[in-house]
Amino acid sequence: MKKFILLVFMTTAYHGLSFAQSFKINGTCEGLADGTWLYLKEANTNRTLDSTQLLKGNFALKGKMSEEPAKVLLHTDKFSNYVFFWLESTPLSMHLKAGEFKKGSIKGSKTQDEDHKLMSIIQPIKDEQESLTASLKKTTDSNAQKVLKNRLKQTNDSEKQAYMNYVKNNPGSLIAANILNIYASTWGKKVTESLYAAFTPQIKQSRFGKDIKTFISLNREIKIGSKFVDFEQSNAAGKNIKLSDIKGKYILLEFWASWCGPCREENPTLVNTFKEFQDKGFNILGVSADNDKNNWLNAIKHDGLLWENVSDLQGDKNHAALMYGISAYPTNFLINDKGIIIAKNLRGDQLRKKLLELLP
Repeated sequence: MKKFILLVFMTTAYHGLSFAQSFKINGTCEGLADGTWLYLKEANTNRTLDSTQLLKGNFALKGKMSEEPAKVLLHTDKFSNYVFFWLESTPLSMHLKAGEFKKGSIKGSKTQDEDHKLMSIIQPIKDEQESLTASLKKTTDSNAQKVLKNRLKQTNDSEKQAYMNYVKNNPGSLIAANILNIYASTWGKKVTESLYAAFTPQIKQSRFGKDIKTFISLNREIKIGSKFVDFEQSNAAGKNIKLSDIKGKYILLEFWASWCGPCREENPTLVNTFKEFQDKGFNILGVSADNDKNNWLNAIKHDGLLWENVSDLQGDKNHAALMYGISAYPTNFLINDKGIIIAKNLRGDQLRKKLLELLP
């Protein structure tokens, strides 16, 4: 399951980062009732920058952003309508339509203009992917399914190559740095190092550039058969816990998050598995990709997680996750008593069957 990342951070021109810059947005919106609330938030912090209500189809937003350009999210209540875009200190205008926020007109930001140009390349690939996926769901013919799956793989490869080409061809682009930051774990350390090396000094000093450098320095390219890599983070009570502190014949290193739907769906099954094999030498260490401690603690309590859980509250930039190259949530590794990783991504019945073999 791909981690819940909204892949919308793109442009070519780097305008330099600055702080506490003012912004102003004037916009129109068709199809929503007067009084509908609109919320503007920073994408990386989820901090609300401003909110307003529609009046005769018009709205205005203003405030200060912590960096420029800033990736922001404009949405209605319960995210029934939303759009991500790049915000700058220059006046910006928006023309939106209910149900089609992502297709709206956004003018005034050079960064957003470049984002639009890149998406004009990527979107046709995504449209083809959606069409192939829809066709695959409709057919039961095995030969047709095989053809569709091959074509879908080709479009996935095309999308990946398009992004890679963009990063390679735009070493002075903040958006290129953002793309690489998003895909670093997926593309792997070797590719990431090569693309990062070509970035300009200015881009390397950007927030995205620094995140990429951290990934490169931390990632250990963990694989089945590798020795586990130790780390230390705080547990729910604020006590520092190392992976090596967790005792058991077999330890499941579980990467999850309160915001991850598939993780939360899996938790009840994992709790039952833990109860069944705990006395036989099975243990778990949960590592959360949360950045909000309350959300993390509430999820532990609500899901009844009985094992040790830790987090550095750095979201999907959790340092342990970077070490282990986590690109999707949930992800887990099964470690034996010699510290060797013997399996990856065992879930539900697969995990139980494996433990029945190992701990009869």
